[in-house]
Amino acid sequence: MAITVNGAFDTFFENTVNVLFAKSDSAKRSRDWLFAQIKTICDNGYFLRPATQYNITFGSFSRKTKIKPLDDIDIIIGLNGGDLEINGYTWNDMSLKVKSTCQDNLILNLSDKDQWSSEKYLNSTRVKNKLVSALGNVPQYENAEIHARGAAVTLKLKSYDWTYDIVPAFYCKGDQYNDPYYLIPNGKGKWQKTNPKLEQERVSGLNQKFNGVVLKTIRLVKYWNRRGQMPNITSYVLETIVLDYFDQTTNSNVTDGKATDWVDLHFRNVLLYISNNIVGNVQDTKKIQGNINNLSWEQRNKIQQRANSDYVKARDAVTAEITDKDMEKSINLWRDILGNEFPKYG
Repeated sequence: MAITVNGAFDTFFENTVNVLFAKSDSAKRSRDWLFAQIKTICDNGYFLRPATQYNITFGSFSRKTKIKPLDDIDIIIGLNGGDLEINGYTWNDMSLKVKSTCQDNLILNLSDKDQWSSEKYLNSTRVKNKLVSALGNVPQYENAEIHARGAAVTLKLKSYDWTYDIVPAFYCKGDQYNDPYYLIPNGKGKWQKTNPKLEQERVSGLNQKFNGVVLKTIRLVKYWNRRGQMPNITSYVLETIVLDYFDQTTNSNVTDGKATDWVDLHFRNVLLYISNNIVGNVQDTKKIQGNINNLSWEQRNKIQQRANSDYVKARDAVTAEITDKDMEKSINLWRDILGNEFPKYG
């Protein structure tokens, strides 16, 4: 129950949207312990030597844009390429060429590019499988579910609600033509470029510029997206769209003369931005993948219609609150948009 719109949103975030601080803190401690265990299995020869200075966390939990439930945590494990003498890769398929001989415990990671070639290439799927096997040597993970999937090795512990997606990677410092980046598995035995640091920097910079409201807006839009009233927009694409909105926004044209940290006003405008832009391309923040909007035209049109319909309701909710001072009407409109978990008036 709430008698003001601000109070209703505060309660909604605390009870329904935000990951609880205690759970987040527990997840961080568990994640740090996992980093330490992976270093141990590497040092003991079960896996490639680590380059721990390149270990990073990424994904929505790291960016603080995760909403309930906390179901996955993403980490990158930096690997030492010196052991393999990685001496180049081809741009067309991102193959990593390595020396023909290496330590016995690394041989399984090597595969011929073809049966007639003496050149050796590092197979990213075999690297992941090697990590799966190595994690089995951690006593605490003996009963865990561990398997390779896509770019990551997935670790599911019975003692936690969340899953770890562990991505082995080589850090490349770049040169005069390329910014620094990571090479991670592409799910098909080869490698692909990424740089999660660019995503984090963009989120942090905009959140600071807009007095902390960007993270709250992203979480709110994610909740709206998850309600099942339309085709789902993937988390990364949705975050990128919201950041695109804030990039083209100035304080003067979105706040109706009010403080810039009012999440309901930004949410209203993001709905309009989604309606106007979901039918077009969405460019990857990292400038590596290009267009990341893989939705079909039918899906885009359905999302556009839903976003526009909810924008009209959000516009009316803001008018009811600010102009008409009718908190009950405003809260009821927000409940219509966000569902019955949004507090009732009273």
